[in-house]
Amino acid sequence: GETVGFGGRLLGEGEPKYLNTSETEYFSKGRVLYGLHAALPALRKERKAVVLEGYMDVIAAHQFGFANAVAPLGTALTDDHAALLKRFAEAAVIVFDPDAAGATAAVKGAELLLEKGFSVSVATVPDGLDPDELLHKHGAKGLEAVLASAVDLAEFKTRVLMSRCPGPMSLEDKAKVAGQVLETIRRCPDDVLKGEWIKRLTDILGVS
Repeated sequence: GETVGFGGRLLGEGEPKYLNTSETEYFSKGRVLYGLHAALPALRKERKAVVLEGYMDVIAAHQFGFANAVAPLGTALTDDHAALLKRFAEAAVIVFDPDAAGATAAVKGAELLLEKGFSVSVATVPDGLDPDELLHKHGAKGLEAVLASAVDLAEFKTRVLMSRCPGPMSLEDKAKVAGQVLETIRRCPDDVLKGEWIKRLTDILGVS
Protein backbone atom coordinates (compact mmCIF):
# COMPACT_ATOMS: atom_id res chain seq x y z
CA GLY A 1 0.00 0.00 0.00
CA GLU A 2 2.97 2.36 -0.04
CA THR A 3 3.50 4.75 -2.95
CA VAL A 4 6.22 3.67 -5.39
CA GLY A 5 5.48 6.09 -8.23
CA PHE A 6 2.94 8.34 -9.88
CA GLY A 7 0.91 8.29 -13.09
CA GLY A 8 -0.81 11.11 -14.93
CA ARG A 9 -3.36 11.21 -17.73
CA LEU A 10 -3.86 14.23 -19.97
CA LEU A 11 -7.42 15.56 -19.99
CA GLY A 12 -7.97 16.92 -23.50
CA GLU A 13 -5.75 16.95 -26.58
CA GLY A 14 -1.98 16.62 -26.56
CA GLU A 15 0.95 14.27 -26.11
CA PRO A 16 1.87 12.25 -24.19
CA LYS A 17 -1.57 11.09 -23.12
CA TYR A 18 -0.11 9.15 -20.17
CA LEU A 19 2.99 9.99 -18.18
CA ASN A 20 4.42 7.81 -15.41
CA THR A 21 7.28 8.16 -12.97
CA SER A 22 10.58 7.10 -14.52
CA GLU A 23 11.73 3.55 -13.87
CA THR A 24 13.40 3.11 -10.50
CA GLU A 25 14.47 0.26 -8.23
CA TYR A 26 11.01 0.39 -6.61
CA PHE A 27 8.89 1.35 -9.61
CA SER A 28 9.01 -0.78 -12.75
CA LYS A 29 6.03 -0.87 -15.10
CA GLY A 30 6.78 -4.48 -15.97
CA ARG A 31 6.50 -5.54 -12.33
CA VAL A 32 3.75 -3.29 -10.92
CA LEU A 33 0.01 -3.90 -11.24
CA TYR A 34 -2.05 -0.80 -10.56
CA GLY A 35 -4.71 -1.25 -7.89
CA LEU A 36 -3.32 -4.55 -6.60
CA HIS A 37 -3.03 -3.36 -2.98
CA ALA A 38 -6.71 -2.31 -3.00
CA ALA A 39 -7.78 -5.50 -4.78
CA LEU A 40 -6.01 -7.96 -2.44
CA PRO A 41 -8.95 -8.70 -0.08
CA ALA A 42 -11.27 -9.43 -3.02
CA LEU A 43 -8.61 -11.45 -4.87
CA ARG A 44 -7.90 -13.60 -1.84
CA LYS A 45 -11.62 -14.21 -1.34
CA GLU A 46 -12.67 -14.78 -4.97
CA ARG A 47 -9.33 -16.06 -6.36
CA LYS A 48 -10.30 -14.28 -9.58
CA ALA A 49 -8.94 -11.05 -11.10
CA VAL A 50 -10.46 -8.63 -13.58
CA VAL A 51 -7.55 -7.31 -15.66
CA LEU A 52 -8.24 -3.95 -17.32
CA GLU A 53 -6.16 -1.79 -19.62
CA GLY A 54 -5.36 1.29 -17.59
CA TYR A 55 -5.58 3.01 -14.25
CA MET A 56 -8.62 5.15 -15.10
CA ASP A 57 -10.49 1.90 -15.78
CA VAL A 58 -9.36 0.45 -12.43
CA ILE A 59 -10.40 3.57 -10.49
CA ALA A 60 -13.87 3.46 -12.07
CA ALA A 61 -14.19 -0.29 -11.51
CA HIS A 62 -13.44 0.02 -7.80
CA GLN A 63 -15.82 2.98 -7.51
CA PHE A 64 -18.60 0.83 -8.98
CA GLY A 65 -17.92 -2.17 -6.73
CA PHE A 66 -15.54 -4.33 -8.81
CA ALA A 67 -12.95 -4.66 -6.05
CA ASN A 68 -10.86 -7.33 -7.83
CA ALA A 69 -9.83 -5.07 -10.74
CA VAL A 70 -6.16 -4.41 -11.58
CA ALA A 71 -4.23 -3.14 -14.62
CA PRO A 72 -0.72 -2.92 -16.03
CA LEU A 73 0.63 0.61 -16.40
CA GLY A 74 0.37 1.16 -20.14
CA THR A 75 2.39 -1.94 -20.97
CA ALA A 76 1.61 -5.47 -22.08
CA LEU A 77 1.28 -8.09 -19.35
CA THR A 78 4.65 -9.56 -18.42
CA ASP A 79 5.90 -12.75 -16.75
CA ASP A 80 6.45 -10.71 -13.59
CA HIS A 81 2.84 -9.46 -13.66
CA ALA A 82 1.59 -13.03 -14.07
CA ALA A 83 3.78 -14.35 -11.24
CA LEU A 84 2.60 -11.55 -8.95
CA LEU A 85 -1.06 -12.18 -9.74
CA LYS A 86 -0.66 -15.95 -9.36
CA ARG A 87 0.10 -15.46 -5.67
CA PHE A 88 -3.48 -14.29 -5.11
CA ALA A 89 -5.66 -15.59 -7.96
CA GLU A 90 -6.25 -18.70 -10.05
CA ALA A 91 -8.58 -17.22 -12.66
CA ALA A 92 -8.61 -14.00 -14.66
CA VAL A 93 -10.94 -12.17 -17.02
CA ILE A 94 -9.12 -9.84 -19.39
CA VAL A 95 -11.21 -6.85 -20.49
CA PHE A 96 -9.84 -4.87 -23.42
CA ASP A 97 -11.05 -2.29 -25.93
CA PRO A 98 -12.75 -3.80 -28.99
CA ASP A 99 -10.36 -2.38 -31.62
CA ALA A 100 -7.79 -4.53 -33.44
CA ALA A 101 -4.93 -3.44 -31.18
CA GLY A 102 -7.02 -4.19 -28.10
CA ALA A 103 -7.92 -7.66 -29.38
CA THR A 104 -4.28 -8.47 -30.15
CA ALA A 105 -3.19 -7.27 -26.70
CA ALA A 106 -5.97 -9.30 -25.07
CA VAL A 107 -4.87 -12.49 -26.83
CA LYS A 108 -1.20 -11.99 -25.91
CA GLY A 109 -2.00 -11.25 -22.28
CA ALA A 110 -4.42 -14.16 -22.03
CA GLU A 111 -1.89 -16.56 -23.60
CA LEU A 112 0.71 -15.52 -21.03
CA LEU A 113 -1.70 -16.12 -18.14
CA LEU A 114 -2.81 -19.43 -19.68
CA GLU A 115 0.78 -20.67 -19.75
CA LYS A 116 1.15 -19.71 -16.09
CA GLY A 117 -1.75 -21.97 -15.14
CA PHE A 118 -4.60 -19.44 -14.93
CA SER A 119 -8.13 -20.24 -15.99
CA VAL A 120 -8.47 -17.29 -18.34
CA SER A 121 -11.29 -15.73 -20.35
CA VAL A 122 -11.61 -12.59 -22.45
CA ALA A 123 -14.40 -10.01 -22.47
CA THR A 124 -14.94 -7.21 -24.99
CA VAL A 125 -16.46 -3.83 -24.18
CA PRO A 126 -19.08 -2.96 -26.84
CA ASP A 127 -19.78 0.25 -28.78
CA GLY A 128 -16.17 1.40 -28.86
CA LEU A 129 -16.22 2.31 -25.16
CA ASP A 130 -13.51 1.60 -22.63
CA PRO A 131 -14.50 0.18 -19.21
CA ASP A 132 -14.31 3.61 -17.56
CA GLU A 133 -16.74 5.11 -20.10
CA LEU A 134 -19.00 2.05 -19.95
CA LEU A 135 -19.32 2.27 -16.18
CA HIS A 136 -20.14 5.98 -16.19
CA LYS A 137 -22.66 5.50 -19.00
CA HIS A 138 -24.38 2.25 -17.95
CA GLY A 139 -23.32 1.73 -14.33
CA ALA A 140 -22.24 -1.53 -12.69
CA LYS A 141 -24.79 -3.54 -14.69
CA GLY A 142 -23.00 -2.56 -17.90
CA LEU A 143 -19.70 -4.09 -16.80
CA GLU A 144 -21.47 -7.05 -15.19
CA ALA A 145 -22.98 -7.87 -18.59
CA VAL A 146 -19.56 -7.58 -20.25
CA LEU A 147 -17.97 -9.94 -17.70
CA ALA A 148 -20.86 -12.39 -18.03
CA SER A 149 -20.28 -12.52 -21.81
CA ALA A 150 -16.58 -13.41 -21.44
CA VAL A 151 -15.46 -16.43 -23.48
CA ASP A 152 -12.43 -18.67 -23.16
CA LEU A 153 -9.25 -17.72 -24.98
CA ALA A 154 -9.51 -20.29 -27.80
CA GLU A 155 -13.03 -19.16 -28.69
CA PHE A 156 -12.11 -15.48 -28.48
CA LYS A 157 -9.09 -15.88 -30.77
CA THR A 158 -11.16 -17.95 -33.22
CA ARG A 159 -13.85 -15.24 -33.37
CA VAL A 160 -11.30 -12.46 -33.83
CA LEU A 161 -9.50 -14.25 -36.68
CA MET A 162 -12.73 -15.27 -38.43
CA SER A 163 -14.01 -11.68 -38.25
CA ARG A 164 -10.96 -10.60 -40.24
CA CYS A 165 -11.86 -12.88 -43.15
CA PRO A 166 -14.00 -10.97 -45.67
CA GLY A 167 -16.97 -12.95 -47.01
CA PRO A 168 -17.29 -16.76 -46.89
CA MET A 169 -14.17 -18.49 -45.58
CA SER A 170 -12.02 -20.28 -48.14
CA LEU A 171 -10.06 -23.45 -47.33
CA GLU A 172 -6.96 -21.26 -47.10
CA ASP A 173 -8.71 -18.99 -44.60
CA LYS A 174 -9.73 -22.00 -42.49
CA ALA A 175 -6.19 -23.37 -42.56
CA LYS A 176 -4.77 -20.01 -41.49
CA VAL A 177 -7.26 -19.59 -38.63
CA ALA A 178 -6.76 -23.20 -37.48
CA GLY A 179 -2.98 -22.81 -37.48
CA GLN A 180 -3.06 -19.63 -35.38
CA VAL A 181 -5.63 -20.95 -32.88
CA LEU A 182 -3.68 -24.21 -32.52
CA GLU A 183 -0.64 -22.13 -31.52
CA THR A 184 -2.70 -20.87 -28.58
CA ILE A 185 -4.12 -24.29 -27.73
CA ARG A 186 -0.59 -25.72 -27.54
CA ARG A 187 0.20 -23.27 -24.74
CA CYS A 188 -2.53 -24.72 -22.52
CA PRO A 189 -1.07 -27.00 -19.82
CA ASP A 190 -4.39 -28.88 -19.36
CA ASP A 191 -4.71 -31.84 -21.78
CA VAL A 192 -8.46 -32.24 -21.22
CA LEU A 193 -9.05 -28.58 -22.04
CA LYS A 194 -6.81 -28.87 -25.11
CA GLY A 195 -8.89 -31.77 -26.41
CA GLU A 196 -12.17 -29.90 -25.92
CA TRP A 197 -10.83 -26.78 -27.61
CA ILE A 198 -9.59 -28.77 -30.63
CA LYS A 199 -12.96 -30.55 -30.92
CA ARG A 200 -14.80 -27.22 -30.86
CA LEU A 201 -12.41 -25.65 -33.37
CA THR A 202 -13.08 -28.45 -35.87
CA ASP A 203 -16.85 -27.92 -35.44
CA ILE A 204 -16.65 -24.16 -35.95
CA LEU A 205 -14.43 -24.43 -39.04
CA GLY A 206 -16.14 -27.54 -40.44
CA VAL A 207 -12.89 -29.50 -40.81
CA SER A 208 -11.66 -32.83 -39.44
